[in-house]
Amino acid sequence: MARLREGLFGSGNTNRVTAKASDICRPLGPLEHLFWWRSVHFAVTAQIAGTASPGDWRDALDRVQARHPILSVRIEGSPASVPRFRREDAAPIPLRIVEGDPKTRWESEVGEELATPFDPSRAPLIRAVLIDDGRDTGFILAAHHSVADGLSLSYAIRDTLAALSGEALEPLPLLPAQEEMLGAGPGPAALADARERPDGSSDGGSSTDRRPDGAPPSVKSLRLTSDLTTSLKDCARQEGTTVHGALSAAVAIAGRLVSANWRHGAVRIMSAINTRPFLEVGESFGLFASWTTRALDVRPTGFWELARHAKAATAIGQTRESVAALHSRAGEALGQGAESAALAEFAAEAFGHEAMVSNLGVLNLGRRFGALTLESVWGPAIFAGMPGAQTIGVATFDGSICLTHTSSAPAEGLLEAMRRILADACVEHRHTSLI
Repeated sequence: MARLREGLFGSGNTNRVTAKASDICRPLGPLEHLFWWRSVHFAVTAQIAGTASPGDWRDALDRVQARHPILSVRIEGSPASVPRFRREDAAPIPLRIVEGDPKTRWESEVGEELATPFDPSRAPLIRAVLIDDGRDTGFILAAHHSVADGLSLSYAIRDTLAALSGEALEPLPLLPAQEEMLGAGPGPAALADARERPDGSSDGGSSTDRRPDGAPPSVKSLRLTSDLTTSLKDCARQEGTTVHGALSAAVAIAGRLVSANWRHGAVRIMSAINTRPFLEVGESFGLFASWTTRALDVRPTGFWELARHAKAATAIGQTRESVAALHSRAGEALGQGAESAALAEFAAEAFGHEAMVSNLGVLNLGRRFGALTLESVWGPAIFAGMPGAQTIGVATFDGSICLTHTSSAPAEGLLEAMRRILADACVEHRHTSLI
């Protein structure tokens, strides 16, 4: 279906936020600061059976924004000071409306969202897209990574659907940066005197995230069947690994099959780490995440052995102590200044990778919300401008694993190769177990 209508539906209830516009919420923590400096944003998408009016979506987004204070902030700061969140009144979440088939349209719309940077000096640091064909709906939330992680956007999608169905949304507090809760400390940067620019502007990155040919990043998706999803979970458990370990192994092997650039040496796989379990923040909205990167040597290794290695390598970065140490290092590097060799060296070491696997895990969000039914969740789709990097977002919902592949230089056929590798590995496991 051709595009019939597209625009911003952003009026909303401007009285829902009671804080004064001059309220300074808090300084950014090291990872929030890094994502501000690197200008990273991402998106999560929901496929929904049924529709609601634009006005109802607008009201629901207003209620979600009132529930989560960080959805009304901007970032102010400069290289000579510590960036801070400042809360703003009368800044509703922008809502862009597109008429078309949500099932065929959402990937290109996510690509456009990733290609459109946020201005971190303007609130809010989140926006929404509604794709409606009169029968079904695609709902995309895109956010600056300094204010959100993938689970935050998943919970915000659930909250929006709950608001649409008439449920009450209780307000939640603004939480400290995760480094403060971890006792990691914000690093030397937070000890500097905060010197405000007269216009309150921010020096965070704002480059447009497009491919060299001017096109937005590629976004592709693939849903594993419920049978393959169940088989993968069972086989991974019996093989002494995890679904995430198996997916990491599948990315590394598939990448070597479809990309000549990966065929020599080990493959660096970055894994996103969920820090919510040891922060005890529940379903609060914010950045409660970390990461770890490990090289996987595909050449002499069978699939399940590689999957076990991937699990062990990821586990090293999943402890409270390792996360605190990594974020302290980030704070120290940031304390040297945005143009320092120390920060450049840290970023190259910490973020260098061929592929990233960002796994939201099993999402227990519910399915029925009044007249609407949540059918699937896709993402996170992340594009941080790393040349040649392949990002795989993983979301398991309603018994199926949904994979989202994002890249400015996509390795064509990567998802299909991953599916074949995973299916073959499950067949191999069953055959071996019978011997």
